[in-house]
Amino acid sequence: MTGVADALDEVAAIAQRLAVLLAAGVTPERAWGFLGPRTLEPRAKPGERAEPAERAATPLLEERAKPAERASRKELSDAVLSAAAVTAQRAGDVAAAITAECTQTPPFGAARHRAVAWGLFAATWSVAMSSGAPPAAALQSFAAGIRRAAALHRELGVAFAGPRATARLVGLLPLVALGFGAMLGFDTVHVLAATPVGWACLGGGIALMVGARRWSGRLLAAAEPQELVPGLLPELVAVAMGSGAPVGRARQLAASALREHAPFLGGEALDADEEAVDGVLELAARAGAPTIGLLVAEAERRRADADAAGRAAAASVAVRLVVPLAVCVLPAFMLLGVVPVLVALLSGTGIHFG
Repeated sequence: MTGVADALDEVAAIAQRLAVLLAAGVTPERAWGFLGPRTLEPRAKPGERAEPAERAATPLLEERAKPAERASRKELSDAVLSAAAVTAQRAGDVAAAITAECTQTPPFGAARHRAVAWGLFAATWSVAMSSGAPPAAALQSFAAGIRRAAALHRELGVAFAGPRATARLVGLLPLVALGFGAMLGFDTVHVLAATPVGWACLGGGIALMVGARRWSGRLLAAAEPQELVPGLLPELVAVAMGSGAPVGRARQLAASALREHAPFLGGEALDADEEAVDGVLELAARAGAPTIGLLVAEAERRRADADAAGRAAAASVAVRLVVPLAVCVLPAFMLLGVVPVLVALLSGTGIHFG
């Protein structure tokens, strides 16, 4: 999980820098240029006006902005910054340019989390630009959420280290038993390779070891956080409403942005956020309470619940790993370590098994 946390921190740092530049009064076009390649920010000589940014972009930069050709040759964040800088200086759709880069990323591992983080970044940027909300505040909040997710992944990585090591060590027990049998002078290799009983033990033991490995991997994968930044939809709705957008318009902007710009996010996470927004809007309508405050509070509650669920899953995964140990590893230990020794021992007394 360390790689995932590093990827999330990288995206959060870029969002934080961009937010600081925007809060300082730098225009979005120049802010992206500062974060992007240096060729986008040419320095003017004394007494001369700087060339337009579009003319300053070199052919090499044009090639770097092509996701299909370049995404496989460089890190996703570099590709995103290049494409976003070029697009911003041409007054194009920066969020769409970021999403185009994300679609070139394999949907698994740390690469998937980085792509999801950039997709959520694009959704946040899209909502702020479409609603007229100050993007600096939206990016500050987004960066805080991504950093919180990174911290949780690091914490869970430490918690999972013990169970992962235990699963690997226990998975080697059948092979260790096989080696001990040979060290004790029993021809266990011959039994497994040249007798019908050995063939059955070898096939069954290998099948059980593979099954235990896959089972343990699934248990560990299921314990990992399923949502990267829970509560982002209520937060984006609050951002849009803060700029004066009505409730329906704000919700439509936020939901459509997440569906369009976060291709790897998953429908379940967005559905959960939509249910949370429905509950908040219903409560605000009945109580006459400020909707924006309730939405922000709901986003924080969703993240706190996700943190608690992640820690509970990490605490229980060590106990659940006992199940594949009992069901698969111990029988494999018997088939590969104990049965061949017994067969070799009986063969020495004149009983043959083929």
